[in-house]
Amino acid sequence: MAESIDFEGEGLLDGVEGVDREARRELLELLMGEGATLDELKRAVAEDRLALLPVERVLAGEGKYTPAEVSERSGLDPDFQDHLFRALGLALAEPDDRVYGEADVEAASTVLRFLEAGFREDTVLEVCRVLGDSMARVAATVGGVVGDTLAQPGDTERDLGLRYAQVTRELGPQLEPLILHVLNLQQRENIKRVVVSRADIAAGSIRGATEICVCFADLVDFTRLGEDIEPAELGRVAGRLSDAALEAIVPPVRLVKTIGDAVMLVSPRNVDPLLDTALGLLESWGSGDEELPELRIGIACGEALGRAGDWYGRPVNLASRVTAHARPSSILVTNEVQDAASGDYSWSKAGVRRFKGIREPVGLLRLRRPEPSRADAAD
Repeated sequence: MAESIDFEGEGLLDGVEGVDREARRELLELLMGEGATLDELKRAVAEDRLALLPVERVLAGEGKYTPAEVSERSGLDPDFQDHLFRALGLALAEPDDRVYGEADVEAASTVLRFLEAGFREDTVLEVCRVLGDSMARVAATVGGVVGDTLAQPGDTERDLGLRYAQVTRELGPQLEPLILHVLNLQQRENIKRVVVSRADIAAGSIRGATEICVCFADLVDFTRLGEDIEPAELGRVAGRLSDAALEAIVPPVRLVKTIGDAVMLVSPRNVDPLLDTALGLLESWGSGDEELPELRIGIACGEALGRAGDWYGRPVNLASRVTAHARPSSILVTNEVQDAASGDYSWSKAGVRRFKGIREPVGLLRLRRPEPSRADAAD
């Protein structure tokens, strides 16, 4: 079949010469031999992603079923199935497209079992939205790391495409048990942080508001920095902040999310671990690297609602506002944080301020390590 296609006549070899031209021809013949359509090849060439088509086909598997057939075989309502795919962040296939396989049928069947066990449709979709968003980031990160690792100087499209596909066949299946293991570990840690009161149990819910302490750590002048360095270097700086935050964490503090040039950390009930985490992060940040932007940190505490792995409520909004008001290389906290702290810390008043979206004026303090005593200094 591949021999009957005039790749040159179809424009698939345009702009490619010498060794690269012959390598592209070989890759096109291989892909056609494996069942790729001419439209697929043209689209991949036009989008400058022909080298990625082999791995795309490995990941796609064998498409046997239309959306309606997946619904029929799994028993899942077709309208809910559409909502499910949208929640996962996936495009809906056309009614006659046979792009789904046995794994898709099994996944739909699994969702149906959750519904039959009593889970509401809205809660299932909530989990799917988080799952889709999380897995999209995992996939983007893994793809970038693998691409950087496999690419070699002097590669042709054929070299990189076939190498990438081979590694995906060999290592791809090993990601599934690894992801499941990490999920189980995270569930175990999460259950330690959940507070279930008698009132929650009586109400038939364990998702009420909870007392938490929230910390934002923000890179100063990060936007201006983006004008002076390459995007890849900018991404590395943001990554350094996430790494530094994870290294500084004192349990049960948890890194909730990264937001471009900032990280959000949360601690349930006890504020001291979060204060120790913030102090450790500020002290370690930029150590030995004067070119990194300065860090500023804001902390607030109060009642918040946990949803889909994130937190919502006054302390989240207030901690964000306090962070934006903090001086570079400082930690600014609210009066409530000082009241909740029991450890040995140094505080200095930073005035009272009104913040947008916060009804009452907020008393602020700067947090520092306690000054060493004279006896400690002498030692």
